[in-house]
Amino acid sequence: MLVLTYTTPLCISITPKACRAMALGGTHNSRAPQTQRLQIYPTPNNGVSPFWREKYEREAQRYWDVFYKRHKDKFFKDRHYLDKEWGDYFSGAGKKVILEVGCGAGNTIFPVIASNPDAFVYACDFSPRAIELVKTHEDFKESHVNAFVSDLTADDLCEEILPSSVDIVTMPNGYVLLRDYAFGDFAQERFSSKGQQISDNFYVRGDGTRAYYFSNEFLTNLFKENGFDVHKLDVCCKQVANRSKELVMNRRWIQAVFRVSDSSNSSSSKEA
Repeated sequence: MLVLTYTTPLCISITPKACRAMALGGTHNSRAPQTQRLQIYPTPNNGVSPFWREKYEREAQRYWDVFYKRHKDKFFKDRHYLDKEWGDYFSGAGKKVILEVGCGAGNTIFPVIASNPDAFVYACDFSPRAIELVKTHEDFKESHVNAFVSDLTADDLCEEILPSSVDIVTMPNGYVLLRDYAFGDFAQERFSSKGQQISDNFYVRGDGTRAYYFSNEFLTNLFKENGFDVHKLDVCCKQVANRSKELVMNRRWIQAVFRVSDSSNSSSSKEA
């Protein structure tokens, strides 16, 4: 089971191609060349200047470290709703092994474990301070959580997790669960009006951290091109009112479930 949430929003926390390689049980060569970064978004002609775009990219880890130094585990709320939304994927016979990409301070990890005490979670984030917050959480137990620093746009996940050791890669019907910001969210509209656009649907906040706003079409094509079928895809909408400013904010999140396509599994079996 691979859970992608938006605690540390990156447009490519982990690529679908990397997911597919894990799902098909690829072998790991410790001497393989370092993976190059993958840029999935185009470069715009306006908005944030090239100098600052490169700086935000180069120092992304530092900006998120500063973010977690300032907010600790208080910025994002614990995601207790995941048991309601995705409980069927976490439950069932046998111990579930879950990978969460972009775990942040653990706002997903600990609610999931509380509802599924037999689960084991691999949790990674490219912010060392976020991983430190996970490990110092009062509910952290090494018997239930392995938290480690990793930038999956550049690092090899197999250095920490054996291929075919997570539910998504050990079962043909393994799933990728993803929830992140959706195109048309109030925050995206606000960023667009302030010249904070890095590229199409990709923006920088005032603190230097960045956010990508996914459309259904973009996300569907991205996963299909890398061997996944869409199992479920919805946009969750919620109106948040700020009475003091007489402002109504339309928040939007994209929530999706993908699984390795039958054709990918067939190809893997023939190659084996």
